[in-house]
Amino acid sequence: MVYADYTYYSGNYMGTVSEEDFPRLAVRASSFLDYYTRNRATDNADLDAVKMCCCALVDKYEVIEAAQALAMKNLANASANDAEVKSETVGSYSRTLATGGESALSALNATDGAKKLLAETCIEYLAHTGLLYRGGGCRCTLPTL
Repeated sequence: MVYADYTYYSGNYMGTVSEEDFPRLAVRASSFLDYYTRNRATDNADLDAVKMCCCALVDKYEVIEAAQALAMKNLANASANDAEVKSETVGSYSRTLATGGESALSALNATDGAKKLLAETCIEYLAHTGLLYRGGGCRCTLPTL
């Protein structure tokens, strides 16, 4: 179940993802929302907080995809033994090159950092809804004397 449509995303959330990319990212965002709420979001799909969280997750998944694409490009460059300029100084000319492997590692680290933001985003939007509750209630028995 997708929790927000493009009309809500562009009108209420005022996001910047293109209408073409939105359905793919919204499916991923909704799937993560189901995972993180233990499917409690399904019963509360009409909540504004759930829709806003889905939209925010769409934005995060766009960043993740961009970082993954950059990592793949840099890995391809690494296999072709291409290097990119890491730093360059003009006065008394100096140039430092980064290998494709270094660039790919940097992009993959950015991807991991962005994935950590998914949980933080859910907490930000859903903390006050009760959808993130992890307890199972008290299953304690009273002590006997």
